[in-house]
Amino acid sequence: MAYTKSILAFMLVAFLAASFARGQKTTSKSQQGPLETSVCKISAEPSAYNNKLVKVRGTVQASSEYSLLADERCPGKEIWFVFADGSVPPQVEAFIPGNGIAGGSNSKGKHAQPLFVHLIKDTDYLDLRKYLEISAKGEACVDGPPPALPPDCTTYRVTASFTGRIDSVSKQIHEARLKRSSHSPVDWKGFGHMGMFDAQVVVQSVENVVALDAEELRENASKPH
Repeated sequence: MAYTKSILAFMLVAFLAASFARGQKTTSKSQQGPLETSVCKISAEPSAYNNKLVKVRGTVQASSEYSLLADERCPGKEIWFVFADGSVPPQVEAFIPGNGIAGGSNSKGKHAQPLFVHLIKDTDYLDLRKYLEISAKGEACVDGPPPALPPDCTTYRVTASFTGRIDSVSKQIHEARLKRSSHSPVDWKGFGHMGMFDAQVVVQSVENVVALDAEELRENASKPH
């Protein structure tokens, strides 16, 4: 009888240990942070980051039709930029969205449910919006009389770290686009304006916002060294 109780006690301890280990593994997996990468790496191999949560540092570039995240280390390799609530920088007035699909396809070729991201509107996000809004007003000075006196035509080069989901075209579409000439017609298969971009970042949160006066940067760049 004592022997049987010992066996039962051993089995109970083993069961509890296994359950605890599974719990630890699940907790560890759920607490995994975003994958740290760069705009250049995403642009070079977008499908490798599709439907993944990433953390990436870049400069926001926006105009009447474009909302981009850029990296000075790979000019011309920008990715489309959008907040998780569907909004874009205030400079953007209108654009024609492409046919890129959030989530993309899984290994079996079926559509994958996009990873859910929720925009966190904390003080870092509000700082970013503030500088983008000031820049939007500053850029309007070029188009006509300043909206206020004295005029504030300041624009900023705004850089920050962004955490969010990456949506990308397939590896096949990306490789086919690399072979196209600059005169090829737009295929509309990507993201952003006319589907021109192979990837987009859907921003969940913002950190470490740095805003530099764009005019001062231009003046410093033009000075002889």
